[in-house]
Amino acid sequence: MDTYAVLAAATDSLTPAAAAALMDIKSGRVRGVIHYLVAYEVFYHWRRGRLPGFAAEGEVGEYLKTAFASLGLNHEVAGQAARVKAEGDSMLEEAKDPSLRPRRLSSCDATTIALGKLFRMPILSGDKDLIYVARAFDLEVVW
Repeated sequence: MDTYAVLAAATDSLTPAAAAALMDIKSGRVRGVIHYLVAYEVFYHWRRGRLPGFAAEGEVGEYLKTAFASLGLNHEVAGQAARVKAEGDSMLEEAKDPSLRPRRLSSCDATTIALGKLFRMPILSGDKDLIYVARAFDLEVVW
């Protein structure tokens, strides 16, 4: 799950497919997974007032710990993420859709895609550039 999906869930702006996937996570049928940079971005957006419903930072952390497993980052993941970012940015520059051409993957999105590839996991996201690149790498994206 990427940051975009966490924010969409907090603001009730998920698509029906994404909402169903999140219900599978909440019910325990599926284990949602995030990484350090997603947690970092969620905390950042909370501090910027973009996550209604959480009164304190501890509530945000408890939600993330309870709802999602956390994948650790290491040199292998970092190398894969750097590769995904370089290749993904080139893919975006050459995209048929002109709205994608000026876009670039964030380090967080590149890491999410790299982990999806390494662990063969689908990605829950509504982020346009992440979706485009993830699908180019033959990853399933739920949105």
